Amino acid sequence: MLNVFNRKELCITYDINEQARIKEILDANNIDYEIFTKDLAHPSPLGATAGKVSIGGIVKEGSVAGVDLSHCKEYKIYVKKTDFDQAYHLLKQ
Repeated sequence: MLNVFNRKELCITYDINEQARIKEILDANNIDYEIFTKDLAHPSPLGATAGKVSIGGIVKEGSVAGVDLSHCKEYKIYVKKTDFDQAYHLLKQ
């Protein structure tokens, strides 16, 4: 179980495809992780939304009025401190 005291930030990405690739690698190697998302389309503190992405959750990407929204979400991926080195090396392969 991950908590604020035993986790370490593995990476930050703005690309849903990269986030999915990282999830697949971590799942395939039985590494526990958490992904937190932040909606960058609403940068004000009152309009921002943040929360966990559930594994198997669906994230829709697209555009509104010609604005590309495919990189409007920030994905922070955390792993256990004890698994960090292994996870880091797997992502660099």
